[in-house]
Amino acid sequence: MQSWREVGDELFGEIDSSVILAGAKSVCPELNCSSAQRVEGRGNSKIFRVETNQGSIALKVYPDLAVDNRLRRNAEWQALQFLQQNKLRVPKPVQTDSELNWSLIEWIDGSPADPQIQTHLDQAVGFIQKLHRASRAIEPRSIFGQATEACLNPALIEIQINNRLVALKSVEDSALREFIDNDLASALARTIDRTRRSMADDYEAILDSKFWTLSPSDFGLHNAIATPQNDLVFFDFEYFGWDDPVKLTADVCLHPGMSLDENAQQYWISEAKKLFAEDPNFGLRLNALYPLYAIRWALILLNEYRTDKIKNRLNAQSRMQSDIRGAQLKQLEKAKLMLKNADRTVL
Repeated sequence: MQSWREVGDELFGEIDSSVILAGAKSVCPELNCSSAQRVEGRGNSKIFRVETNQGSIALKVYPDLAVDNRLRRNAEWQALQFLQQNKLRVPKPVQTDSELNWSLIEWIDGSPADPQIQTHLDQAVGFIQKLHRASRAIEPRSIFGQATEACLNPALIEIQINNRLVALKSVEDSALREFIDNDLASALARTIDRTRRSMADDYEAILDSKFWTLSPSDFGLHNAIATPQNDLVFFDFEYFGWDDPVKLTADVCLHPGMSLDENAQQYWISEAKKLFAEDPNFGLRLNALYPLYAIRWALILLNEYRTDKIKNRLNAQSRMQSDIRGAQLKQLEKAKLMLKNADRTVL
């Protein structure tokens, strides 16, 4: 068995649960796997719940490297091992296979975390505090590379924004074009000018590595499960690596999956300021870069217009909304709301 593409119709088609079960039995005979069931995901990977003699295990099939060359499996596997060693609450890594591009990970029973519950926010803060302490104990670049789409200087955010604009340039949609060419273009020009002036020479300078932190790069309560004991277990570390803590801080506030109210955002920011107080320019960067991250997020919300991103979603979500046009218009409205953050001062 060389890859899941050889045992399924194709990567973005359906992979039958019986094939997954047969593969799991073949590769992990000691687990005595008895059944496999597809579980709908929100991300870009396929998830199956596999029943074994050790209980339920999640089998995660990552996007085909021929289509998406990011080493998601490697990044997540290394991250889970590191986080487990440092006693952070994450699923236990069980087994991984580079040829099949999948991993077996502990299955966590529970309910979705809730950003309206203060103890859940507290646990998110605690997770990042422990992760940052673990970051301080190792040298940057010694184990992990940079997080996916890391932004270690402001210019990189601008580059990422421009790359996303290029990816949307060929989309023929009048409503999308009107938003991008008018509202977003105006906000971007205004924000870049303001940011370049406030950051001066630091706009192009890479952040000193002593201020980097390890980041899940998609962190938040949208990627956490509350156990029956109300302990949060965090998951999804495909993009894990070194990054500017300002990006981590801003992303939690801006992530659409979090939907933090103003009080929760201010709580998160105040805790981040204390945690990263060793960096004398943390507050300056957060204020200056938050609007750029908001524009970046507005463009991420428009991924529904991009064929490449839709394929990734279909890979993870077999029952993805068939009304693509309806989904696009909803995301466009969300992007318009997100763009309002480009004129916001957070400190």
